[in-house]
Amino acid sequence: MRKLFLIIAATLFTVIHSGAQTPEWVTKHPVSDDMYIGIGQAPLSEKDYMRIATENALSDIASQIATKVESKSFFHQVDVDGHAREMFEDRINSNATAWIEGQELKDSYASGSTYYVYYVLDKQTFQRNAEKKRQAAISTGMDYLQKGRAAEDAMNLTQAAVLYGQGLEAIEPWMFMDLTHKSVNIPVELYNSYINVFSGMAITVNTVQIEGESFKAVSEPIAGCLSKNGYVVPNIRLKAEFAIGSGSITPPVETDYSGTAEFYITNITSKEDVQEIRISIDDSFLEMLPAEYRELLERHTWPSAKITVVLKSAPVSIYLHIENNDLEGCERQISSLLANNYFTVTEDPDSAQCFADLSTSLEIGETVSGGNYDLNTCYCTLTLKIYDNITSDLLLDYSVNRVKVLTPVHKSAESTIAQGVREVMKRVNRELPKMLTKIKIN
Repeated sequence: MRKLFLIIAATLFTVIHSGAQTPEWVTKHPVSDDMYIGIGQAPLSEKDYMRIATENALSDIASQIATKVESKSFFHQVDVDGHAREMFEDRINSNATAWIEGQELKDSYASGSTYYVYYVLDKQTFQRNAEKKRQAAISTGMDYLQKGRAAEDAMNLTQAAVLYGQGLEAIEPWMFMDLTHKSVNIPVELYNSYINVFSGMAITVNTVQIEGESFKAVSEPIAGCLSKNGYVVPNIRLKAEFAIGSGSITPPVETDYSGTAEFYITNITSKEDVQEIRISIDDSFLEMLPAEYRELLERHTWPSAKITVVLKSAPVSIYLHIENNDLEGCERQISSLLANNYFTVTEDPDSAQCFADLSTSLEIGETVSGGNYDLNTCYCTLTLKIYDNITSDLLLDYSVNRVKVLTPVHKSAESTIAQGVREVMKRVNRELPKMLTKIKIN
């Protein structure tokens, strides 16, 4: 209703003065010992030009008042850094018209494309209204301060931080005033309590290193114990998350009576050999505060602790398929080599992580004279291919080609095969184990 009256009054003034000579106050800002004077303007092309001009005039008055920062105000009593000071000053200025009452429209004028208004505020009237606002701010701020301290004494630190922050927000339009009550400078106490609520805190862990396996859970819990200046802190939500590597961990949880929060690693999704988990304070409570106030806390150091996760070498399951088996006996030795080099040989091809395709061949060639008896020339070949059973990617392509073996012609086929197996496996045992250890499985 008050704003509507101001706009109607401004309209009447405009009708009367729009055709008159340009008033001096339009070109030169008036000065008065008894009055705050606000001059505002707005383009006539704006739909709400009267409202905009009025708000600009009130902002002009507010800037004159806010520059008169009292000696016992927040800005003279606390050592805030440049970032915090700028933030508070911006927020005070943005709320400047909240504490202006009793202003009067003295004149208005429209010329060309611009609309002007001239407002005055009696300084004594302002002082009376400001004192009421000051007392209300003191009462509100003291209430938040006492509730915050009670929460802090009970070690409910996140609740204390929220109360201190909300108290600052409630009184920030009047921070340029002296808001001292019984020697307690309320905004100073709220600010210092707010930024120091988490100081002196530390997190210790139940273990500095654990073992795990990729794509598996860890059965033993990890835990963080929160303390402040040597005393355990209950009822604070802690969170655990991977800082290096990746995986899933149970959600944030409040510390118990002993200051401890326990977590379980439900899955490790990274294959990095060494990973790191960090336990810290869950800062989701900051969402209850204005973004600028969150920055004040975030600019300070939050306690955290790390736990190193070392991956165990887990065997990979593999199915051995025999494509051709001329050199019978090689398959048993190849199976043993696989089992001794990080594989678990399985009989189920569908559940295996890898698929191995083994083929051996024996060719009988020419007969040569060996002195006492003739010899058969045999050519032995072994091929081993290993695939990722999920992606079908070829992981290893190994072969021993046409190893020459001489066997007496009077020997049985079984004896010839056994000699061929021995010669081929001599080479396989030298070469294959090193190649198996280099296989990378995603």
